[in-house]
Amino acid sequence: MKKQLIAAAILLGLTGIATAQTVATVNGTKIDSKEVDNQVAVLVQESQNQIQDTPELRKSITGRLVTRTLLIQAAKKQNLDKDPEYLNALNQAEAEAKRLGDDKKPGFKEEWAFFKDNLLTQAYLANVAKNNPVKPEDVRNAYNDMVKYYSGTQEVQLGEIITRDADTANKAIAKLKEKKSFATVAKEFTIDPAGRENGGIPKGYVAMKDLQESATPVYNAIKDLKKGQYTPAPVQGNGNIYAVFYVNDKRNLKLPTQKEMEPILSRRLQSATLAQAIDQLYKNANIK
Repeated sequence: MKKQLIAAAILLGLTGIATAQTVATVNGTKIDSKEVDNQVAVLVQESQNQIQDTPELRKSITGRLVTRTLLIQAAKKQNLDKDPEYLNALNQAEAEAKRLGDDKKPGFKEEWAFFKDNLLTQAYLANVAKNNPVKPEDVRNAYNDMVKYYSGTQEVQLGEIITRDADTANKAIAKLKEKKSFATVAKEFTIDPAGRENGGIPKGYVAMKDLQESATPVYNAIKDLKKGQYTPAPVQGNGNIYAVFYVNDKRNLKLPTQKEMEPILSRRLQSATLAQAIDQLYKNANIK
């Protein structure tokens, strides 16, 4: 668990904090705009400008900082900042920083404070999971619910050609009407690098029920298609993205066994427990 705490905190990143305008107040604790600025800068840089600085991005980051603040407050309320396991993990991380010479770099003091708080949020979530373990009967019930939900349904191996405009998508459809193979057309027109490699057809299958639930436009476009058929018109996605879908295969869905699904269901149930704990923190919080 110690290694998990350190790794999780490192993944959150080390970001400098400076005094700036207040963007939110959480139970009296202020969140400065400089924190948002720093995280935006990191995301833009790491994505090589694929992620842009937008109001939506800033809103999302502010929300994550509010959650982080609630977790820190809850952890300190439970005295987890004095817990031997947390302190030991912190000491290990500090020793590693000194070994690498990071403690001599400019801004380390601010970065270290941010790191400590991130580590503390992970300690709180680990403590919630420890006190609310997933029970075997919970996993069994979740599996039975899944069987009921997917009973009698199908799954599809779905090919797709992704384009930046409707005209290009229609050109791809015209090629398919000329009896060109989907793989050939996908390699010519799709903007997806993986699609150009595999002819637009991934190896995996997706459940029709999942498409119906989470990608309704795609589901509506392909639900009546048979094996070997494609969408006769482009399907518009987010922004100026258009897609042509192709049913490479369609079959009755066969679920994995309960034993095979147990690790996945356990993680899902634990994630739900953590989400409920965070939701309760929000309900009890005074956020401005």
